[in-house]
Amino acid sequence: MTASTDIRRKWRPGDRYGYPALSGVRIFGGAMVGVTAALAAVPAGHASAVALIGFAEESIDNRNGATGDWLVNAKKGVTQIPLSGATAADIGKPVYASADDTFTLTAGALLQAGTLHAIDADGVWLKTL
Repeated sequence: MTASTDIRRKWRPGDRYGYPALSGVRIFGGAMVGVTAALAAVPAGHASAVALIGFAEESIDNRNGATGDWLVNAKKGVTQIPLSGATAADIGKPVYASADDTFTLTAGALLQAGTLHAIDADGVWLKTL
């Protein structure tokens, strides 16, 4: 539909967002975070994860709590990750997570964490989705 008047939209910064933690999970600070179909935060690699949303800003332990007892703030951006075997030819390619701190260039049935953004003397850099 074409706008016929001013549109007042809600805005928020696009580099982080919070999701309620799923019951029974522990998410470590700096670890890759996913969400379930019900939008509950889980560690990347969790069987119920349907999308990856960024990296946990801090650790939460909801192993003995109900879903929503903790809020997981996931941050997006460019960050260094452990990824061996990457070359300059891989820059711009999708990167997948098989666990909350395990990354690969091979898709398989894994969820995409982002794209390989850069490689330098410090290591491999991921740009989150």
